[in-house]
Amino acid sequence: MYLLLIFVSEIKAQSYRDWGVGIENVYNIPIKGVGFGLRSHFNLSNKWFLSPQFSFYPSWNKVSESYYGANINYNLTSEKKWGLYISLGPYYNHWSNHSVSSFSEAKLVNFSIELGGGIYRDAGCFRPFFEYLANAKWWESNLSAGVNVFFGACVSGERGRDGYKCPAY
Repeated sequence: MYLLLIFVSEIKAQSYRDWGVGIENVYNIPIKGVGFGLRSHFNLSNKWFLSPQFSFYPSWNKVSESYYGANINYNLTSEKKWGLYISLGPYYNHWSNHSVSSFSEAKLVNFSIELGGGIYRDAGCFRPFFEYLANAKWWESNLSAGVNVFFGACVSGERGRDGYKCPAY
């Protein structure tokens, strides 16, 4: 959680509508684990954005763990309403029930790189996304589906300070 706060305090987005926060459902394909997560989204330019993230797999899963990290993402499209992006970032993993694992490399604390990509829809204030990431250490993959909310873009019926009007209204 502290990692997320550090990223939030250090990043300066282009304007007040260039950042958002969101929730997600996460599915770990190899272990069939279901989790949830929180993330932020900071537009750094038209093509680049940063996504600090936290995800948690509760104890009802075969593997109970939490992930903290941040991805740097590159948007491959120039489309305004849809985006297709590639993603890469470092992650800290806290594997709560590592002692029952048959993996000899299983530890309480792990570090890895995650790579993948995703698609998002810019629907004004709400930006749903679908993402696939693969963990380079364990080569396990995760599917995420969620929504980011860009509060600065939610100007109900009026134009914001920079003249931007949320298309959802």
